[in-house]
Amino acid sequence: MNHSCGVRADGSIACWGLNSFDQSDAPAGTFKAVAAGFLHSCGVRTDGTAICWGYNNWGQTEAPVGRFEAVSSGWAHNCGVRADGTVTCWGNNNWKQ
Repeated sequence: MNHSCGVRADGSIACWGLNSFDQSDAPAGTFKAVAAGFLHSCGVRTDGTAICWGYNNWGQTEAPVGRFEAVSSGWAHNCGVRADGTVTCWGNNNWKQ
């Protein structure tokens, strides 16, 4: 990947590296998790809602409604573990390697 993000002790997100699509411009608020994808990032707020930002050519920044515990970001998609333990993915589902 070409950028990285982390959750600070105060719950804010810090991102660094390439920022050509604002993927390193984290939103304000407090978070419990964050993941950096190829040209996008996603985080889970302390209230459990997911939010994503950056390049959105395949819907990868359009996080679904609901409560999440964790999120993982890939090339053009994301997956999140919901509060009930189920997994939901969004973005490009056509990459077969």
